[in-house]
Parts: sequence; structure tokens; C-alpha cells
Amino acid sequence: MKKIKVYVIFTMIVFMFSCQKEINQDEINTVANSENESWLTAKLDHTFANSQKRVTAYLFPASEMGALIRTPNIIEVRFVLGYSDNTIQIESIGVDNLGNPLGSVKSIVLKEFNENSLNKMSELSLSKTQKRTSLLTKHLLLPKEASVWIEAWQKKLNTVSDLNEITAYEGSRFQYFSIESEIIKAMVNKDNAEIGIFLGLNTKGKMTTILIGLDKNNAIKKISETSQEVEDFYDGTRPCPPLCVSTQE
Repeated sequence: MKKIKVYVIFTMIVFMFSCQKEINQDEINTVANSENESWLTAKLDHTFANSQKRVTAYLFPASEMGALIRTPNIIEVRFVLGYSDNTIQIESIGVDNLGNPLGSVKSIVLKEFNENSLNKMSELSLSKTQKRTSLLTKHLLLPKEASVWIEAWQKKLNTVSDLNEITAYEGSRFQYFSIESEIIKAMVNKDNAEIGIFLGLNTKGKMTTILIGLDKNNAIKKISETSQEVEDFYDGTRPCPPLCVSTQE
């Protein structure tokens, strides 16, 4: 009889914990969806610009990103834009070939860029000894280019001009930027502590996401302490719109 009571109590505890976990996850999803919707209608004015200027990058722990891309059937990672506290928020979501979300990682906003300032970024170069696949090479971005793109975004925030134009495609605001999961896999396998997502303006004058490998101090990860060579600077992210894949039932 005593064993039955213990079993019943244990079952109830497990059930309660399970329900609480589901409720918490629902709350998290509700907050994320609310932030995404807020971004689509956010007023990009001086209040937004002043707040966004204090943001350097968005940090995604390499350990969590590694776990995300190991999820079966994930072929692409989306960096989904949200909005709260007058600031852009970014969440990474792994999706399958139909666009179904299979996992996510929330970013941490980085406001101090450690020793490697944007000025020093332009002095870095890509490692020539690192072997890369054709896909990795396709997405590579020179550090000097990344520096120019990031600086262009900061200048727009200073002038608060054309912010609605540069964050949209034909009048529809960008919802997310996507990239193949192979890029993320390569970055988490390089001993990067964090994957830093920086906002910049590409050669078309449109907002884009730039992926940079960072060390445990949130500085740009070099191949060695004395080297000026880096391995992980990537762009080539696809904006939605126009490049959207909808979830199919």
C-alpha cells in the first residue's frame, strides 16, 4: 500500500513538472511571436536609433548553436528579427526543408566589444591555410568589408535617414535572414565561444546579418594570439522577404 502511495505521488510530481515546462515553453513562444510582430510595425525613429546605437552585436553561445544544428532534419538556420525596448532582438531558429521550426536559441545583446574595435577589424585578414568547402567560401566576407558594412549601419543610426527603406524589401520589412546549417556547424567546430551576429548594410544598401566567430572574452577569434588572421567571417544570408519559405501543413 505504501509503495502505491509513493508511486502515485511521484507520478503527480512528474505530471505537474511536465505541465509547468509546457506552460513555460508556451510563454516563451508567445513572447517571441509578440516581439516578431512588434518588429514589423515598429516606428524606426530617433528613440529607436539612440537605443540601437548601444547594441554592438547579438551573441549566440557556440555550445547551444551546436546542439541546435545537431537536431535531426535541420538544414537551415534563420536569424529572426524581433523588437522590444526600442531595440531589435534576434533569435536563431533551425528549420527543415519545409520551413518547419525544430529548435531555437535566444541571443544575448552585446553592448561592449572588448579589445577588438570595429576600427581594428579592418586590419584583419582571412586565414589562407584554412581549408573550406565551396559553400563556406561562397559565404565568406572579408573583415575589411564587414567593417565597412557595420560602419554604414551605424552611420544610418546617427542620421536616422531611410531606416524604413534599408530594413525592407519593396515596402515589406525583413522578417529574418537565413543561412545553411553547414556554416553554423563549421563555426561551432572552430572552438569559437560565441557566434556574434552583427548588423550591417550590404552593397545594395540593405540591412544584413554578419556572422563572426568570437572567443570567450567576446573578442574576434583569431587563429592565434599574435596573428591578425581570422577564420570565421560570413555573410550571404538570405533575407525574407523576398526569399521566404513558409511552413507547409
